[in-house]
Amino acid sequence: MNSLQTTAGMYSLTLRDRVDAWRELLDECGRKPTRKRVHALRVVTLRIQAELEHEVAELPHASHQAQAMLRFGKLAEKLREVLAPVREFDVWIGKLQRVRVSLDRTSGYVPRSTQECIRQIERMEDRLKKKRRSAGQKLVAQIAKRGNNFAAVRDDVNQAASDCRHDGDPHAVDTILQQFAAVAQDFPAFDQENLHEFRKRIKKVRYLAEIHQNADPVCRRIASHVKKAQTAIGEWHDWHVLARAARDGRRARDVELGELLDSLAAETFEQAIAVCHGTNVRMHELQAVSIHGSNGFGRKPPAHNGPLTAAVLSKLA
Repeated sequence: MNSLQTTAGMYSLTLRDRVDAWRELLDECGRKPTRKRVHALRVVTLRIQAELEHEVAELPHASHQAQAMLRFGKLAEKLREVLAPVREFDVWIGKLQRVRVSLDRTSGYVPRSTQECIRQIERMEDRLKKKRRSAGQKLVAQIAKRGNNFAAVRDDVNQAASDCRHDGDPHAVDTILQQFAAVAQDFPAFDQENLHEFRKRIKKVRYLAEIHQNADPVCRRIASHVKKAQTAIGEWHDWHVLARAARDGRRARDVELGELLDSLAAETFEQAIAVCHGTNVRMHELQAVSIHGSNGFGRKPPAHNGPLTAAVLSKLA
């Protein structure tokens, strides 16, 4: 099975299957780091990290299983450091291309300012493509350099992993909701300085929910709510970074591009704030149902997981 297809249905598989798919994607990116392969490898890496962090918490720290999972986490962090810039350049180039095509499709008279903006976008695309090629070469070199380490950690995790498909954990919803609440507590208000950090912090909450979503519809709802917030923040952050890059490297005549990117960043920031507040409300509602046990979830909350404090709930509202 193609590894890209494998990742699409990864949550019907075991952890061993997912780690094997990760290793296949490593090999594919090592040969040719295409946009789809890089994105798939980055997602799979993060999702396995989230799953292993969840499992290692239940194991003795000095055990062989826990140590194997911790080694994977350390190596995954190094891999993500070289994956991130490649993925970012792919996203930014794609966004600029779509804007350029949209401006170019204008029928009839095209104002001179629009024509100039298109030329400025093309110049920025060229600069980003050069940087993307360089980042892709660094990724390939790192995969080759650490090839033996990747193979070893794959084998270690496979030996340590269970065949569990996460299809019956009665504590999953409560654990995931409390993880989200712990993150939300650190963000009583959103602004341009902390919004992207919030997105990064809730990413593992979403991935953990997705691991359990086939077995629990509430986990599917959690994953959907968190994904909406991530998507909205990501849209703003991409335009924000592009606008900043245009300002930093802009020549005096690149005014049109700068104004366009600043406008897109401002619009998507307001949208992201609204979506994040809505997500917090939805998650608060799910937490309230779980706490009071008037369920709709089809089970009682686990006895060892206490409710959130009033202070946390007030910040989620």
